[in-house]
Amino acid sequence: MIDLEQEMTYRVKTANPLDPTAGSPRAVLQYWQVVEAELNGPRIKAQLAATGLDWMQVSEDGFWRPNVRAQFRTHDGAVVLMSYIGLVEQTARFKHAAEANEPTGWDDQYMRLSLIFNTGDRRYAWMNHSLFVAAGRLLGTGSIEYQVFRVT
Repeated sequence: MIDLEQEMTYRVKTANPLDPTAGSPRAVLQYWQVVEAELNGPRIKAQLAATGLDWMQVSEDGFWRPNVRAQFRTHDGAVVLMSYIGLVEQTARFKHAAEANEPTGWDDQYMRLSLIFNTGDRRYAWMNHSLFVAAGRLLGTGSIEYQVFRVT
């Protein structure tokens, strides 16, 4: 049977958005820089090693779809790359909190991710061999907290 085991908390701050690509025949995307991020759990502690990126698909169905790449260095020197896609429901509460620099509760929006990690360090090989999902909430404008679970 499938179970979930909580592995870490992922906190991220984005900034410097570019204008959406409205009118594109492919998709309306908005670029955001990932300027701060951390992974914190019993088996990993890592900080953002270089600016990441989010090509957020802006959709008229009430959901935005992040497509993120970020790179981390662990407290003991390992390089861990992370990518994810997901869904972020643009509820009235979420929009208000984003504009007012306020946090949201876990149930104020549907914010879910599917994450993939990539590392060559044997100490973190378990990240290459697992699937991960996450649930998120807004901490304030541009800041998000996710609880990350390993699918067992």
